[in-house]
Amino acid sequence: MMINYRNRFLSGVLGLSLLWGSIAPAAAVSWTPPGVTMGVPLGAAFAPGLYVSNLTHYGDGPDKSITADVPAFTWSSGWKFLGASYSAVVIPEVLQVQNKKTSKTSTGIFSPLLIPASLSWNLGQGFFVSVGEGIYFPFDSNVSFTTPGQTSGWAAETRVAFSYLKDGWIVSANTIYGLTTADAVGRRQPNYFNVDWTVAHAFGKWQVGAVGYGAWDLEETVTNAAVGKGHIVGVGGMVGYDFGSSKLLLELTHAVDQGGATNYSRNDTHVWARLTFPIWQPSQSNIEHAALK
Repeated sequence: MMINYRNRFLSGVLGLSLLWGSIAPAAAVSWTPPGVTMGVPLGAAFAPGLYVSNLTHYGDGPDKSITADVPAFTWSSGWKFLGASYSAVVIPEVLQVQNKKTSKTSTGIFSPLLIPASLSWNLGQGFFVSVGEGIYFPFDSNVSFTTPGQTSGWAAETRVAFSYLKDGWIVSANTIYGLTTADAVGRRQPNYFNVDWTVAHAFGKWQVGAVGYGAWDLEETVTNAAVGKGHIVGVGGMVGYDFGSSKLLLELTHAVDQGGATNYSRNDTHVWARLTFPIWQPSQSNIEHAALK
């Protein structure tokens, strides 16, 4: 029963766009912005298959507004490695940022994200843990983390998630530790740490709960020296509905603590909408064969 529920749930919410998320404008901020994995228990394994997930989110405050559309493509292999389920993800992103102080609007494609390896262990009794390694590639666009007209550096991320799925409960803490390199002229974003959390419960096809996020610069570099290390914390609520062949998640958050330069405006209010669905799933015989590998 628990396995069937978990597979249904994870198939619907797989959109690792949530997991691996959308990006924010150039400043001393996280390459993966806070909040993009809320609502998703990333510690747990996903049902084998190929999935597409589209995350659209909009944030607004007195300093700026952000709109992003993020189609994510996830392959959950069904293979086992060191006792863990193996997955891989690729995520492009389109981003628009409006600076209200300068009335300037920037639109473009952010550095693409590749997660070549994500491993998830089922610890039993509803507990799961996953470890993933991702990389953002150098890129040059109006919204890249780079000096204008130059190519950005690289960013490597280690993602560790702890999830609990049992008796309808969905509890998860998804963490991201990011290491950055300098752009083409030597300017480097600070290393960072993010955590997104979810506490929710399923009621039939509905899910209702609380969500939140936090993000912190771990050092000072030339990009945040003027204002100091940035941080932001936000909280909000979530509602989801399982249509059977697809899953919809809606979230609303508000920033309650903030300092320095961050991905979002001061007093940011954010709306998130995530629709995920499988575009291919193997037959049962292929799943059983993959599980033996």
